[in-house]
Amino acid sequence: MAKYDSFSKKNRRLSGYDYRWEGLYFITICTQGREPIFGEVRAGKMILSDEGQIAHEYWLEIAQLWPRVLLGEFVVMPNHVHGIIGLEGHLENQQVRQESKPSEVPEKNEFMAALSPKAGSISRIINWYKGTCTKAIKRGSTNFFGWQPRFHDRIIRNQRELVLIENYIRDNPAKWQDDRFFKT
Repeated sequence: MAKYDSFSKKNRRLSGYDYRWEGLYFITICTQGREPIFGEVRAGKMILSDEGQIAHEYWLEIAQLWPRVLLGEFVVMPNHVHGIIGLEGHLENQQVRQESKPSEVPEKNEFMAALSPKAGSISRIINWYKGTCTKAIKRGSTNFFGWQPRFHDRIIRNQRELVLIENYIRDNPAKWQDDRFFKT
């Protein structure tokens, strides 16, 4: 894995883009070491394990917790999750506390606030999803479980791209043997 270390440390988010903006996002989240803990593909169909069922159910909860979120196609695969998350409408105006009390906010807190995922952002949503799944899976399983530290996203730019990604997600189980995340 050493050859991927420098790549994985680079910021993969689009520079200058606010991931709280309205739009569609194609998300891929992998298990640590791409271990196939979520189940297996048989005859082109995904058969979910108990851990896979947890990952599936919590994905559906995302839309219940964030009113701006619309969920599109998604699939839980043996070692990863693909899904489309849509953000609609405008984020409520959330003023940062430091604007009203600039002298009371230490410089360190400002630095950390700039680094942390923003409320209503794709990163905050995925952090919640990964954390909630991890707790539930570890509570009910003797298997080791973890996620890769980051996730992959793609901003969906047009209708053609959306259709291609939706088809890719739907066809993922049937094409599992050819998938770049395939691992036995």
